[in-house]
Amino acid sequence: MNLGRTVSRMISLAGLLACGWLMGGCSSTPETDAERQARWQQGNLTSWEIQHGIGPVVEDIQLAAVDNALAERGKAIFVQKCATCHYLDMKKTGPPLRDVTKRRSAEYVMNQILNPEQMGKMHPDGRQLVAQYAQFMTIQGITRDNTLELLDFLRSEAGNPPAPMEQQPGFGTPPPPPTADAK
Repeated sequence: MNLGRTVSRMISLAGLLACGWLMGGCSSTPETDAERQARWQQGNLTSWEIQHGIGPVVEDIQLAAVDNALAERGKAIFVQKCATCHYLDMKKTGPPLRDVTKRRSAEYVMNQILNPEQMGKMHPDGRQLVAQYAQFMTIQGITRDNTLELLDFLRSEAGNPPAPMEQQPGFGTPPPPPTADAK
């Protein structure tokens, strides 16, 4: 009889725990942008944010195979907006980018492009880059669609052999005039 009461109590306790878990799960609300910004200011980054950066990209992105047309548009954007500070294979005023997509997730690269100031101030790897290069990456006004084009360009270059300086995208030529896609 004592065993029956113990089993009954355990079932009741399990039911209460399950009910509490369900109620807690249903009552949680998504984090607002203001709450996320405050959390970042305090240095409280989630493990996802440590790996993928902080900024407007807050969920995993599923990438298809490199699209050559997007990669070509990405190269034009790179020459116009990125080559002032970056080569693919050599340090400039910013780090080389040929293999960045091997070292970093697509989400991290996109957040770095779209949110460079906060990445440099609040993300540990971003702070390390600012310390190493003694400057923040400048905001280029690149759209999310442009970052996907840049990402396809960088993915298309990843793993290719290094190129001489004079063959680096943007070396020695003035940037092309802006196109509607690169604004």
